[in-house]
Amino acid sequence: MTPTKRDILSAADLGRGELENLLELAQRTKGKRQSQVLAGRTLGLLFFDRSLRTRVSFEVAATQLGAHCLNIFADREIYDLEQVERAVMDGHAEEHVKDAARTLSRYVDLLGVRKLSRTGSWEEDRAEQLLRSYAKYADVPVVNLESTMEHPCQAIADVMTMQEHLTSLKGRRFTLAWSMNPEPKNMGPCHSVLQLAARLGMEVTLAHPLGFELDKDIVEQASRDAADSGGQVRVVNELEAGVQDAEVVYTRSWGSTRYWSDPEREIMVKRSLQSWIFDEATMARTANALFMHPLPVRRGVGATDAVLDGPRSVIYDQAENRVYAQKALLTHLLG
Repeated sequence: MTPTKRDILSAADLGRGELENLLELAQRTKGKRQSQVLAGRTLGLLFFDRSLRTRVSFEVAATQLGAHCLNIFADREIYDLEQVERAVMDGHAEEHVKDAARTLSRYVDLLGVRKLSRTGSWEEDRAEQLLRSYAKYADVPVVNLESTMEHPCQAIADVMTMQEHLTSLKGRRFTLAWSMNPEPKNMGPCHSVLQLAARLGMEVTLAHPLGFELDKDIVEQASRDAADSGGQVRVVNELEAGVQDAEVVYTRSWGSTRYWSDPEREIMVKRSLQSWIFDEATMARTANALFMHPLPVRRGVGATDAVLDGPRSVIYDQAENRVYAQKALLTHLLG
């Protein structure tokens, strides 16, 4: 058990001072390949959903810090879990999450959990019950590796990437924009980067079609944080207005809470939104903006090859910086 348990489940868990310290530490680790600061430590990463960048970057970060990383793929390696307290377990679940969490806490020094939910109930999915159950019962730090609501590890790397290219972020014009995807997507990366950009005092424009609003509580909190930091959050429902004069554009598709229980209806609605794509004409409206996307991206649907492979695209910088952001986070929690 760690002397003090600290969980990172949301971008909101990071105060501004702590965030700035993490970003500084991440930048210092860049280019430094090996360290033994976490020698003898073991990470347990639980993947209930597919992962490329998160899984690999955490494993690389752990290796470079001298730690060992165990990737556990829930679909074939974990029993079905019960999450309700005092449940009579006579159904399909073979183990209670409290038993799994407390057992794993005896084996590892930190748990990461990736779980994306789409039950059809937005209120149920936004509660992130499995992730928060692991945090409740584990005796070691729990880190959100992406959930329906948040992806704080991605957002730390995103902000790091913006700092590398713009130096100071306060007052810079940042557009977070919805883009097309034929499948309903979770909101995690967008919620988290919105919160961190607001906390650092950026001038944030949130652009999305009507019916594709982000979570109301998160947008309202981001607006308050931006105001406290000298920035603002404004919402527009046209892509052209959203990207006008932006210095950074960050795009990703996300699902509609209005149609959360009816994904087929969402697909039908999106047939009229084909123009929400990042192409050269869209980018020409910006102030020669950086182009960001957390990946994976459907080329020719959410953004064109010309933009993704263009000189202002920093999508691979974002991916690379996941390693350094993870190294900083692990050192912060376990070092």
